Amino acid sequence: MLKTSLVLIALLLSPVAAAQAQTQSDWALPFGGAAPDRSQPLTDVMPDAQPGGPLVPALMSPEIPGPLVPIQALTPSRPIVVELFTSEGCASCPPANAYLAELARRPQLLALSFHVDYWDYIGWKDRFADPANAERQRAYAKAKGKAIVYTPQIVIAGAIPVIGSDRRAVEGGLEAAQDRKAMAEPSLARDAAGTVHLRLPATPLSVPAALWFVTYSRQGASDVTAGENEGRRMESINIVRSLRRLGQWDGGILSQTIDLTPDEIAAAPDACAIIANEAEFGPVVAAAAWNIKDLR
Repeated sequence: MLKTSLVLIALLLSPVAAAQAQTQSDWALPFGGAAPDRSQPLTDVMPDAQPGGPLVPALMSPEIPGPLVPIQALTPSRPIVVELFTSEGCASCPPANAYLAELARRPQLLALSFHVDYWDYIGWKDRFADPANAERQRAYAKAKGKAIVYTPQIVIAGAIPVIGSDRRAVEGGLEAAQDRKAMAEPSLARDAAGTVHLRLPATPLSVPAALWFVTYSRQGASDVTAGENEGRRMESINIVRSLRRLGQWDGGILSQTIDLTPDEIAAAPDACAIIANEAEFGPVVAAAAWNIKDLR
């Protein structure tokens, strides 16, 4: 009887042991973090919100307050990132802004408007402009061996710079981006405290990638009263409100938590995204966007 009871207990415990082993293989250490306590029980293993996506373990541990709930991404698993560098003070930008609004309706794209500040001196101060956006554009140019930046410019997949209003060039760049090397598929989940847990799987990278966090507003407009666009109503979509470097990804399994800073909250964005660029400002190797309400 005792032998039979021990066999039954072993059979009952084996699913738990298997689930714990799955959890250990699926989640890695945060940047500079210590290994989480794997002795805590699994409450469940839930499918990712994306159909056919990877499993997201719901782990109870001292580091994570409650089970992780999958977040529904706004983008497909491997979107093409389209970054428009624009300005309300640039007379050539309205056609590119309108074109980006069209591109943003394509589900396979993550289209973002980065307003730059280097045209503010000609009479109109762009209220969405941020020096960090201009720095990002200059870094892209430097990575391509260029010394000059301009508006409107679109950078596709972190690797293909084109004139933002040149539809033929943009469409060609998008087609070329379809053949880029395979991107990583991020997983997103939220704990009971509202912290987002990002997971990136092991992915071969040529060089380590910088992981950027972006917040953005879905739309905005200004009635311009000075400068080259005086008298015009300038409209933009997916306007970047903040840009922050989260850390570096070397291509191994990565787990990263994300919380909004006070400044990011004050900007009242609608959505946010992560973008991983090889070599800081090289090709995009992972990206995802989600609603800001899932971050609070």
